[in-house]
Parts: sequence; structure tokens; C-alpha cells
Amino acid sequence: MVSGDCTSFGGAITPIRLTLTHSRSYIEQLKHHLPVFSEISSSSEQIAGSEDLLTEILLRLPPKSLLRFQCVSKHWLSLISNTHFRRLHTRRNATSSASTVGVFLCRHPNYDYLALNEERISEMGRIYDRLSDSRGSKVVCNINSCNGLLCVGLKSDDAKTDFYIYNLTTGHHRFIPVPETMIVKSMNLAFDPNISEDYYVVCVWFSISENRLCFSVYSSGSGIWRHSNEHCNKVGLCSYGGVFWKGAVHWFSQTSPFLCLQVDTCVFKSMPSTDIPEGQWYRNIEYFGESGGHLHLIEIHKPQDIEFDVLELKSDYSCWFVKYRVNLEFLTNLYPMMVNQEVYPPEDYNFPYAFSTLCFLRDEENRGRVLISLPGKIVVFDIHNGMVKELADIQPDSFRNFIGGARYDCFDAYKHVETLAFV
Repeated sequence: MVSGDCTSFGGAITPIRLTLTHSRSYIEQLKHHLPVFSEISSSSEQIAGSEDLLTEILLRLPPKSLLRFQCVSKHWLSLISNTHFRRLHTRRNATSSASTVGVFLCRHPNYDYLALNEERISEMGRIYDRLSDSRGSKVVCNINSCNGLLCVGLKSDDAKTDFYIYNLTTGHHRFIPVPETMIVKSMNLAFDPNISEDYYVVCVWFSISENRLCFSVYSSGSGIWRHSNEHCNKVGLCSYGGVFWKGAVHWFSQTSPFLCLQVDTCVFKSMPSTDIPEGQWYRNIEYFGESGGHLHLIEIHKPQDIEFDVLELKSDYSCWFVKYRVNLEFLTNLYPMMVNQEVYPPEDYNFPYAFSTLCFLRDEENRGRVLISLPGKIVVFDIHNGMVKELADIQPDSFRNFIGGARYDCFDAYKHVETLAFV
């Protein structure tokens, strides 16, 4: 660079113009500003010499940066890897899905990770690296995520499934023992760093002797299962993973009333359901999850619709209300492949448009975005400004062609946030 401006970290100063042909002038100007650079150097030494000040600064950095900074020195490695520091960082930076940095897209045999902040379109990379140690030849199943932790079931050839809790930011994992009497239907994570450093696993399991669903809660702190007295006779109710919000795990149903279990007391809590559309025997819920401290669901009223509602549950559990109404008809001009071209679709398939709403994202500024899977593409749609951004290309291997090409379904996506939480 032949010329340029430089500004001190300590505040605005007279700009320094660097001119290669006038070295004497440059040296005189540099001498004039030496006190400023000396102050910067002095401040850096003060920070390095004060562990309390250094700790306070490091506590404000994101987990991924801290893991890299462990390589700076033995002192930094000791400080950042310290148990007290990690617990304090997790509590101070209590995450929610408003700080989602990526989404895991899981459909056997494909297990992909999609970063939401990528500035360029790229093919999605595999996430075998973080799961390979425990996975081996086992099949990944029964996935659930909550505030940076991931619950994964690994099924072996003998049909036995082992369950693990992963922190894919740190690479650590923990085995969760499940009593043989519990035939697991779903495992659901409950983790709130604002409340406790412990997490809980809510297991929905089938009792053969009673022919009904039962509920048990595992604590990472005690390592003990608590069995609830609650039960459910609707065996098909909890087919989908539950969502943790406000101290409880919530389940929706396409045909039955919704269900809510308070984690600390192991008792059911009253929760409103959405109405089943007139003339139908089922709901068509495309998404159910927490974002920005609120519980949302996306519902498409008719299979032929290309518009949908984003509903939000009031914090007092009184009712669901329409937060956003989204119409994606304009996308068909940008992506003609989302118009179903199947000449002879299956009899039970009557969807003229091939798209799936993978997840809803709401940030701290109350702006909403929808992650959408199209044939061969994943895009994010900003509800507030109407902008569409392409995030990834999808290869057609192992996807059903009759749904309009390679795309993920609505319950293949699991949000990921960074955390230093222990497992």
C-alpha cells in the first residue's frame, strides 16, 4: 500500500499518511505519534499482567474463538480450559436459538452441517469428524438439540441403541445409561444455562405391560432417572422430538391435543393446541420449535397452498396467534424447480409445490427468517425485508425424486449454537 490512514485504538488522532517517497517525513510523523503507540503497548502489558482483567475480556468472546486462543500460550490454555472459567462463560453467555450459528441436517445416510453465516454458496460438508469416535458403523437416530447440546442415538447392527450427549463445539460427549425396561420412543434435551449448568434428558418410552407411553427425566448432575407418574394412552402422540421452553418440554401432534411436561416436577402442564382445519382430520404442521425466547410453529392449511402462517404461543400459554403470514409464490419465478413436475405422483401425494420449511429463526431485534429447502437448494428468506439468500446446494443422492428433487423435510433440521457447556 502506498498511502493510507491509521487511527489509534485509544480514540481519534490526526491521520498518518504513509508516503514511500518521503521517508524522512514519515519518520518525523511516526516519532510524533510514538507516545500513542507506547500507551497501546503499555495497556496490552497491563491486560496480560492482570488475570482478572484478562478473564473479564475473554468471557466476552464467543466459544469458537476461545478454543482457538488456547494455543496462544500455556497461561491462556490453563485459564480458558479451567472448569470455573467454562462454567462462568456458559452462564454469562447463556444461549438461545436467537444466536443460532448453524443447522444440522440429518437424514440417513446423510448427516450435514450448514453454517448460516457463510458469505458464499458452498456444498455442505459432512459432520462425521465430531461423531466418528462413537459412531463407527452405527446408524445415527433419535436426534434432539437444545442450546448447544445434541442428543444422539446410535443404533448398532443388533438393533440396540446407545444414547450420547454431544457438545460439538468442544468435541466432548457423554454416554447416557438407559434402563433396559424402557423402550425408548424419543429422547428430549432440556438445558437452560441461565438456570443451571446441569442439563436434563426427558425420555418418552413405551411400557409393554401397560400399553401406554411413560415419561422419565435424567439429570446430568445426579446421574439418576426420575420416573413421572404421568402417562399417555395416545401412543402416536410423541412421534416427533420435543421442544424445551420455559422449563418444560412440549410436543405437538398432527391429530391429537398437544402435550407439555414440566421438567422439575415431572407433571403435565396445560397447553393449548391449534385447530384442525375444517374438512380435514389432521393438522399440517411443518415446523415446531423455540426461537428468540418464544415457541413457534408453522402450519400449512392445505397441501396445495404456497403460503403459511408462523404462529407464536403467548407466554402465559393462553393461546396461539399468527405472528407472520408468508407467501412464497414469488419464489417460483426465481426457482422454477419448486413447482412439482411429477407426471404420475403417488396417490397420497398432492403437493403442487416442492418446498419444506426447515426452521424459523427470530433474533434479538425481533426479525424473523425462515430456512427453506427447495429441490437442490437451501435458502433463507427474511420476512421483514423480503430478501432471499442462497446458503447451499444439495446433491440428489439418496433423496426421493418424486418430491421434486433433492431436499430435506421439515423435521430433518436441528439448530446449533456454540457453547462451552460441560456434558
